[in-house]
Amino acid sequence: MSNKRFLKVALAGFIVSLVAGCGSIASSMATDSKLQEKAGVALNTSPDRLKILDRSTTLDSVNFKVQSSKGIYNCYYTSVYGAVDSDTLCSGPVDGESVQDSSTNSTQCNALTKAAGRC
Repeated sequence: MSNKRFLKVALAGFIVSLVAGCGSIASSMATDSKLQEKAGVALNTSPDRLKILDRSTTLDSVNFKVQSSKGIYNCYYTSVYGAVDSDTLCSGPVDGESVQDSSTNSTQCNALTKAAGRC
């Protein structure tokens, strides 16, 4: 009976050790261009308009900051062994870290954005 308990504990430890490195594996496989593509989809913009500022990992996810013409966003995605990634989610722009570019704002200003108070 103690052998069964030992096997259960050993199996649980093995599974935990396998899952523990998922975020770090995904981070090492993620290049800036891949992160730009993921953030571009989440933010509905072209990846070449984005700049990756910072990157960190947890046990199961990759967190990164992205700068666009509208501001700086916090983004993340979860990963299983770097093979299966979730969709990227971004929040923001982060308060106090917005980037204002007058040339970008003037080209994107129309009647609808003026009515919404975004110009």
